Amino acid sequence: MTETPISGAPSAEAPPGQGRWSSLGPAVWMVLGAVAAARALLLPAFELVPQEAYYAFYAREPALSYFDHPPLLAWLLALALRLAGHHALAVRAVPFLLTLGTQAAFVVLARRFVPGATGRAALLFCTTGAVTLLSLVALPDAPLLLAWGLGLVFLASAALDTKRWAWPVAGLFLGLAFDAKYTGALLWVGLFAFLAASAPHRRLLATPWPWVALGVAQLLALPVYVWNAEHGWASFLFQTAGRAETAAGPGLRHLAALLVTQGVLLLPPLLGAVALCAGRGLSGLRRRALGAEELFLAAFSLPLLLGGVLLSTVVLVKPNWLLPAYLAAVLWAARASGPRLLRWNLASSAVLHVLFVVELLFYPVVLRSDDTWVGWRALAGELTARVRPGQFIFSADDYKTTAELLFYSDLEVYGRNLLGERALQFDYGRVDPSTLRGREGLFVDSDPADPELSGETPPPERLVRACRAIRAERPIRIRLDGRTVRGFRVWRCLSYVGPPGR
Repeated sequence: MTETPISGAPSAEAPPGQGRWSSLGPAVWMVLGAVAAARALLLPAFELVPQEAYYAFYAREPALSYFDHPPLLAWLLALALRLAGHHALAVRAVPFLLTLGTQAAFVVLARRFVPGATGRAALLFCTTGAVTLLSLVALPDAPLLLAWGLGLVFLASAALDTKRWAWPVAGLFLGLAFDAKYTGALLWVGLFAFLAASAPHRRLLATPWPWVALGVAQLLALPVYVWNAEHGWASFLFQTAGRAETAAGPGLRHLAALLVTQGVLLLPPLLGAVALCAGRGLSGLRRRALGAEELFLAAFSLPLLLGGVLLSTVVLVKPNWLLPAYLAAVLWAARASGPRLLRWNLASSAVLHVLFVVELLFYPVVLRSDDTWVGWRALAGELTARVRPGQFIFSADDYKTTAELLFYSDLEVYGRNLLGERALQFDYGRVDPSTLRGREGLFVDSDPADPELSGETPPPERLVRACRAIRAERPIRIRLDGRTVRGFRVWRCLSYVGPPGR
């Protein structure tokens, strides 16, 4: 049933359209199509980064949920790998298609919230580094942003237009957002923050409809709740108390890092426009001067943006944590800006993406980190040639080398739980480390700070305690265009005795 929309305070008018980029005409669609095609060409151009390989490992272990994250990405990857085979392109196709859907949802939102500049809003969002990242790398943020965007589409219909049928549909996407990443719960927060803050819409809280949406969301979230209940609430504790344990006390170092990374993802001109909107929005909230549509956009952007900034003063906030807020924030900025912002942002986007493609394809700047896309296939080939029947591989650099070797080889590979340390999702695998006692394995230790592996290094003490005897093996150096870009030290565990302390 469609009812007369609730009349709230007057909304700020979007800037009048100017030029051919204002509407979704042929010029805008040509640019969006060309950008999407360029991203598609890059999909097979580089190896999986460790995070992608780790989520592909999730997909090999069907479960209601997982230690680090909810299950939606893993389920989608499992489907893609089953349909298309065990290929990196099958993994990459999932975020690419999901992000195309996110861009379509953004266009629908732009038609509603920025009717005078829909094309400019679409170009602002779709040419950012954030959309490129989401398109090319399989992260839980890809399904999260699609569910978040569609959630906003139907919440706008439900709350602003009082279309009752839209409430349960919105609830579906509120639940899927949570199934993608725990950040999705902020959609629930945004909904009730908007209804509580908007006097004309507050009476909806006395109707069953928002609660219907929340109830549907809880039904969709049941797999996450059940997995946590069966595993001592491990995932919830890791993402709350576990994160709190990493707090380093007040400081500006993490805040500065957050601002730099957001400038890369959103691009500096657009990030500045979003910051201005956020400042003006906070002032408008204090004066109760925001119209219904601006209040809606504020409710779904400010909590996450402000929360991220405040958290970054005491703990590292990862760059992708703020991405869902930008769906509403970019719409908000587009309402308040003119063509100049688009020109500056497109220029910044061109520079950023040229640098990005050069680094991606030619790797002129060697990353002193295991969070790289270079060398994993070569490492898998080298180890495959060394491993004899009945032997296994293990590593202890968090999850990275283990996940990459599981994807790029058929080897029997384990994580740092073999050394008696916590190993994220590998702690919930099907193999008890104690069952490997007496067997021989190769321990692989990445050294990103010294890829040339200069000098002798003794085996880690934790490895010594886990093996009856150890022998140093020839290290592995990965070379690219005449340069050594990765280095791995290798020790042979002649007889594994089990996790130390167990």
